[in-house]
Amino acid sequence: MNRSHTMQAAVQRYLEERRRLGFAMKSPSTELMRFARFADTRGLRGPLTLELQLDWAREHVARTGPFTAARRLEILRPFAAHYRQFEPATEVPPPFILGRGHRRLAPHIYTDQEIADLLEMAGRMTPQGGLRPLTYKTLFGLIAATGLRISEALKLQVADVDLAGATLTVRQTKFHKSRCLPLHATVVQALSAYLCARLRFVDCAGASPVFAIPTGRALPLRTVHHVFARLRDQLGWRARGEHARPRIHDLRHTMVVRRVQLWHEYGASIDHAMFWLCTYMGHAKISDTYWYLSGTPELMEWVGARFECFVLEGACRE
Repeated sequence: MNRSHTMQAAVQRYLEERRRLGFAMKSPSTELMRFARFADTRGLRGPLTLELQLDWAREHVARTGPFTAARRLEILRPFAAHYRQFEPATEVPPPFILGRGHRRLAPHIYTDQEIADLLEMAGRMTPQGGLRPLTYKTLFGLIAATGLRISEALKLQVADVDLAGATLTVRQTKFHKSRCLPLHATVVQALSAYLCARLRFVDCAGASPVFAIPTGRALPLRTVHHVFARLRDQLGWRARGEHARPRIHDLRHTMVVRRVQLWHEYGASIDHAMFWLCTYMGHAKISDTYWYLSGTPELMEWVGARFECFVLEGACRE
């Protein structure tokens, strides 16, 4: 097959064109190249068929679920529309033919025992007495305590940690935002112990990553996910949410849900607190924060009671 006429070459030209227009195309590029390899393996010639695109989107549906298939097809649709310029018979998938791919799925909300078991298991990793078990125990503990995104935690530098001021600076993360997070005393203590122990293995210069491998480089994201998956399997967890398995990101969800539950139990004004929480979590929209009220049956019951009061108040005014 002529390399210039492969689907991989067509996708590459499309990505380059989109990037020249200012689009980053980070996530779509990965999925589109997967589709291109799939199409080339099938020996595609000429226009894209709807059947081929659906076959690719559903390729691993038994493992990943229908929402992933819908998201894959949503990513593919703009490329198919672009490709039709060169192959007019190309079929562009109708919108939502596999359903909506961006509905928020209910997360796995960890119990306190599950988090404790995760940290204990991470601390027992090999080599005992080395940097690796301490790094993963501290990393997972920090995410559970602060609700950081995994990408934010891995980008932290030593200079971002102010132990004396009990704060953590998260710089230029999602949506190009930076924020300063207050830390609980127990988190300060754990970070202090980790950074002191880390000195035996890695230089603690201000620009060095907090969570590093012995060479001083930041932990690779793929490696962290691999380690977490292995620990999860050893612990025998089963998902209680709508995702196939418990995820690292669910530690962030758990932190938010537990915090809102505490506010509710203490009688705090949740509407007022939500604005503070939106900033703390680095959300772009307050609606992203309010979504967490659907995280547990207890919070949904509170939402239902609030809505009932709202309806009754409206009826009384009529």
